[in-house]
Parts: sequence; C-alpha cells; structure tokens
Amino acid sequence: MPIDYSKWDKIELSDDSDIEVHPNVDKKSFIKWKQQSIHENRAKRNHDIANLETQISMYFNLNKRVDKLLNSVDDQSLTERDAVTKFLNANFDKTEKPQGPNVDPEIPPFNEMVEDLFEQLEGDAKKQGLNPQDGSVIRNMILGHRAKIDKVTVEAKQKLQELYKERELHISSDDIKTGFDSGFLNTKANEEAEKKAAELQKVAAANGSKSTSDVPLPKPQLQFIEYEDDVMKLAPETEEFGNLPVDNYKASEQYLLKHMQIISEQQKDALMMKAFEYQMQDEPKRSYQVIHQSELMGYVREIYNTKKVPFLHVEQMTEVIQLFFKRVIYNNVNPAGKKSFLESVQTKFDHVKNRVKIMEQEQEQEGVETIQLKSLDESTELEVNLPDFESSDPEDKKRVEAFNKLPEKMKDAIKTKDLDNVNAVFAEVPIEEAESYLDLINEAEIIGVKALLENEEDFKHLQDEYKNQSKFEDLTLQETQQEEEQATNTADTVD
Repeated sequence: MPIDYSKWDKIELSDDSDIEVHPNVDKKSFIKWKQQSIHENRAKRNHDIANLETQISMYFNLNKRVDKLLNSVDDQSLTERDAVTKFLNANFDKTEKPQGPNVDPEIPPFNEMVEDLFEQLEGDAKKQGLNPQDGSVIRNMILGHRAKIDKVTVEAKQKLQELYKERELHISSDDIKTGFDSGFLNTKANEEAEKKAAELQKVAAANGSKSTSDVPLPKPQLQFIEYEDDVMKLAPETEEFGNLPVDNYKASEQYLLKHMQIISEQQKDALMMKAFEYQMQDEPKRSYQVIHQSELMGYVREIYNTKKVPFLHVEQMTEVIQLFFKRVIYNNVNPAGKKSFLESVQTKFDHVKNRVKIMEQEQEQEGVETIQLKSLDESTELEVNLPDFESSDPEDKKRVEAFNKLPEKMKDAIKTKDLDNVNAVFAEVPIEEAESYLDLINEAEIIGVKALLENEEDFKHLQDEYKNQSKFEDLTLQETQQEEEQATNTADTVD
C-alpha cells in the first residue's frame, strides 16, 4: 500500500536554523518572535472559531423562542409585554444564557434578549409611522428581523467553515487524538433547526416585510497591535509612549490605560530595538528612555499572560496595569519591586551600550574607503604645479578658478608640497567628497599623472567602476605617452 506523506506539508516550522536576519536583530529573538507569531495566529483563529460558534448557538436559541412565540400567541398578545414575558418563562428556562470561552459573564439571558427585541421593534414602528399596538405590525417586523438573523447565520456558518479548513491546513498539538477511540455525533436536531429556519425565511420573504432594525451582534474584541510582516515596525502610539519621561510614571500609567493595544510582544521588542538606533546616534539618554518604557510594557504583558486570555480583554488589562503600578512602582512600603525593575532596565541598557560599541569596532576594522595619492618615487616630494595667479592667459585663469574651488585645508596642504599632508586631508573626507577634490585637482593640472592610488588593485577596481569618467582616464594618459615616445625613440635608433 502506498504511503501518503502529504500530511507533513501541514507542519509549520518556527525554528528554521537557516533563516537569515538583519545584523542588528538577534537571531534567537527573531525565531522567538516567529514562534510567537504562529502561536498567536493559532490562538486568534481558535478565538474567532469560538466566537462564531457562540454566535450561531445564540441565534439558534433566540430563533427557537421567537418561532414558538409566533406559532402559539395571537397578534394582540404580541403587543402585551407581560404576556410575552409570561409565555417565555413558562416554556423556556429564564436563566439560560449564551455559553462560550469569550462570552461576557454579564450578558443577559435569552428570554430577556427576546423581550428587548420586542421593545426595540416597538420603537422602530413609531419611527416608521406605524401603530406599535397593532399585533400584525409587530408580527411582520419580527418576521423581517427573523429573516435578517437567518442571513447573518448563513454568513457566520460560511466563515466558520473557512476557519475550520484553515485550521486543518496546520498540524498542532490540539490535533493529537487517542487511537482506537470512536464517537457518535447526533446532527438530527441541527438539521431540523436549519430546515425550520429556511421555511421561516421563505415566509418572511413572501410577506415582503420591511424593518430598519439592525441585527444585534456581539461587539468586536479589541486586538493587540502586531505587525507580522515587519517585526521592527513601531506603531505611532508606541513611539509616542517611548517619548514619555522615565520619572513620570503617572503619565505612563494613564497612557497605557488609554492605549492598551500597544502592549504586545512585537511592539515591546520593536521599541527595545529603537534603543540601538539612539545609542548609535550617541544619544544614551534617549536610548535609556525607550528601554525603560519598553520594560514597563514587558512587565505588564508578562502579568497579563498569566491570565491565559488570547485576546485583549479591556477589564482584565485595566486591572493588570493598575495592579502593576500600585504594587511595583508606587509601593513605598516595599520598594524591592521597583528596584528590581530598574535593575532590569539598567542591565538591558548596559547590554545595548556594549553591543553598539562592539558593532562600531567591527565597522572600524572593516575600514572606510578613501582616496590616497602616492608618488612614483617615494623618496621624492610630490611635484605640484601651482597655477599662475597673475597670468592673463585663459588657460591659466581656468586653472586658478578650479584651484580656488578647493577648500582652504586642501589648498594649504597642496602649497606645502608634502604628500602626507595631502593624503591626510583626503583621509578625513568621505569618498564622494574626495572624488570631487580630485576632479578639481585634475582640472587645475596640479598633480597630474604622478599621483597614483595606493596600489594597482585599487586602481584597476576604480578604473573598471568609473571607466566612463575622464578623471580616471587621465591617470594613465601620461604613462601611455611616455611608452609611445620610448617606442618611437627605439624605432629611430633602429633606423
């Protein structure tokens, strides 16, 4: 029997040893971010699945109550609130409410939701100029509302099926099942409910009911700011938080309470990496500042993670923020917590300083590209042909004009006729600026072909790179002429 290996295509690898990262990003940290991204995506997918399952179950229970009410109560009773409440409590459990991992514990029971729906429809009837005491009006509006719920339910089921398929594309520990077990799923109840919903939807469409009421949906959950495609990207809110003074903890606390979406692992690490930029720009105070703020985010997020909530729960995050600042930052009776926090900040700051210092040393060892001139005869001084500043000849005036464009430091070095002084000026300027100096020197015919680059390899490299530029062609012109003159003299001698 052939073996099917396709299931291994579903495995997500998060610790690829061959991965390449930016030199300023720690590889272990990057792999950790990647692992965390996979876990958070999986948690978000499971969270969305749980929400949709809860939503579909909630609509099923609401429809069950509305259908029985419409089939059992006359039009006049639909306008009497007490009659509706009495009927619901007599036929259904008045304490039954939606169940699920992400359901607000304060959510009202199903019976109260139906009662609220009747109250909402009465208000809608008044806005449309209809009589809310007319039972037939209320019945038609309920049927229209019922059709909307059916439509939303169908869309929710389609989305749920897409999430199920996406979950099946990846293997996780949740997929491990005990072997040789069997189970039975009774889908008869769901099939009957779907069939009944389809019939009611057809009835509502045939009646042509109209309603401006919106289907009540659960409020979307807040999400942490996570840039999966760019782990170094900072949100504007996070960058603003990093600019808060380190000694104004009250401002930091209030800011986190208003912008708690920034308290994510990715944003915390991205703010920490900003410290490297400030340190490399010789701004240690700013570097310490963003490290301090990043640690505030890190401590708060670490406490929040202990609650095992895969999304941003506003009430619990508020409690965590206030608890952290109260127990750690503002605790004057036992300052050990704040001391430990500041020591952690200092440790990370020292690490950033040492790491930046090593990076700068490595860059210095790699060297900086410069232009250096070398005389053909190291025992002689560089011959310099200064232009005639008093001459009225047009060519001399062009040479003087080019010479005057040079900076004073370079002009003074040339006047000394000392090669070391000229090279010292070249070593102090970037390669682009040094090239502009060399152009002016060639234009003024000051050094000419007696000035060469440091070695033949550098010369050939630059000649290939700038072969279309005349300033490097001039470096070999005189040598070619000398060789031709020698060849001519030899020919004359032979003749």
